[in-house]
Amino acid sequence: MPIRLLFASSLLLILGCKDMITAPAKPEPFVPVLSLRPVAVKLGRGATQAFQAEINYLEGVRYLRQPVAWRVMETGGGTITAAGLYTAPDTPGTYHVQVRRDDFPEVTALATVVVK
Repeated sequence: MPIRLLFASSLLLILGCKDMITAPAKPEPFVPVLSLRPVAVKLGRGATQAFQAEINYLEGVRYLRQPVAWRVMETGGGTITAAGLYTAPDTPGTYHVQVRRDDFPEVTALATVVVK
């Protein structure tokens, strides 16, 4: 008999506290962000411009280097280093520099470079 009373009282205690028990909140899904500065520049032939990318990181994750890759979209549109230093070509025109996240390749940003 004491076992039944203990069980019944425990059950009543649990049922009485049902409003106090809350499910843990679901964590917000991670949304990767990439920003690029500057987004538009005018340069002379052969001039250089440093581009800067900023990203957000997954909680608790750190990288040895910023996981981004740079490229000039147009063939002959100049060069860009892994650090984001762009060198304009000798041919005037409008060119585009793209930065892409290595960890989320679908996330990109684009800058326009006008070479005079």
